[in-house]
Amino acid sequence: MPAEAGPDHEEQQLARMLLGLYGGPAFIRRTRNIEDAERMLADHLQRKRTELLTMVRLHVGQLRALAGDWQALEPLVASPCVLDSLRELHDALAPKLRAPIEPTRSRWVLRSALAELGGAITHFNRRWEKFMAQLDLGPINALRDGYNKHYVIEKECALGNSRVARMGFRRLDPLRWEDLLREYPLLPVPTLAT
Repeated sequence: MPAEAGPDHEEQQLARMLLGLYGGPAFIRRTRNIEDAERMLADHLQRKRTELLTMVRLHVGQLRALAGDWQALEPLVASPCVLDSLRELHDALAPKLRAPIEPTRSRWVLRSALAELGGAITHFNRRWEKFMAQLDLGPINALRDGYNKHYVIEKECALGNSRVARMGFRRLDPLRWEDLLREYPLLPVPTLAT
């Protein structure tokens, strides 16, 4: 015998329809909005960083090609840590040179290539820091503030239990460009041996 369509059944249908139309309870939409905004910010930062790293990518690729081997640069840099950071930078940027470059043993050519890379990194760092300092984090911080103020209340309204509503809640601090700079840092400038 089919269930009788009564007021409870109609309320459940209405609730399902509203959830479908509006994407779930307010606390879930609020969380999703923050996640979407942070993902869009991360994509924006990654695109801009990739764009600004163009010359660094080129120079680290040329340096590696000219050296032929990272150890060839050892007498020219201040410490083995500098070689490690150059190797990491090269691996992270994965440069692809348009034309092959023959390795050289000329210290003058290698030192010049190191200096050019240092200049490209310094230029990148200046531009990156300026870009980060000018980011408008107001909209994302407004979302974070709204989350801090309303998430627990909205969850409690949806679930009807204040204890359960507080479970898993973590207050979100305002986002600052200095925080983002830790995640998307400046690059170390290679120091040359004296």
